[in-house]
Amino acid sequence: MARDDEDRAKLNDLSARLSAVQREEAEKEAAAEAKQQSAQGVSIGMRIGIELLAAVLVGGAIGYFIDGWLHTRPIFLLAFLVIGFAAGVMDVLRVIKGLDSGVGLGRAVREKDAAVKNAPGYRDEDED
Repeated sequence: MARDDEDRAKLNDLSARLSAVQREEAEKEAAAEAKQQSAQGVSIGMRIGIELLAAVLVGGAIGYFIDGWLHTRPIFLLAFLVIGFAAGVMDVLRVIKGLDSGVGLGRAVREKDAAVKNAPGYRDEDED
């Protein structure tokens, strides 16, 4: 009997230590995932800002050079600044909506949709 009690005590101790290690691993994984999501958000935010700025600068540069070539000072500069701003806004909207496959966002949206469709118990409402 004493031997069985010792074995049970050892098993209980081992089980408790194993549970503690599993909890620590789960906490570490959760922290790493949160850090990765935060970094991805910063990355997309920086890309949006840079692309908007680049579109406006390129539009302004094109307008400036056309004005210099045709000797019409602010007309083409202003027109291409507006066109560059519009192009930048359209690019930002494309990135936000996830239509850009170059960034992980578009791919992530497609992978999520595919995972939902492949999930057990999924039923497409269009099939009715």
